[in-house]
Amino acid sequence: MVKNTLLGIFSLMLIALALMFYVGWGLYYNAWTDVGLFSFVSVIIVFGILGLLLARLNEKEMSIQ
Repeated sequence: MVKNTLLGIFSLMLIALALMFYVGWGLYYNAWTDVGLFSFVSVIIVFGILGLLLARLNEKEMSIQ
C-alpha cells in the first residue's frame, strides 16, 4: 500500500516538474514551440502518467485479493 502511494506521489511530482520546466524554459528563453523542449517534457509527462496508471492498477489488484 505504501509502495503504491509513493509511486503515485513520485508520478505526480514528475508531471508537476515537467510542467514547471516547460513554463520556466518558455519564460526564460521565449521558446514555447521548441521541438527539443516538447520532446523532453513529453517523455517526463508520459512516465508520470504511466506511473499513476501503474499505482492505480496495483491498488485495484491488491483490493481484489
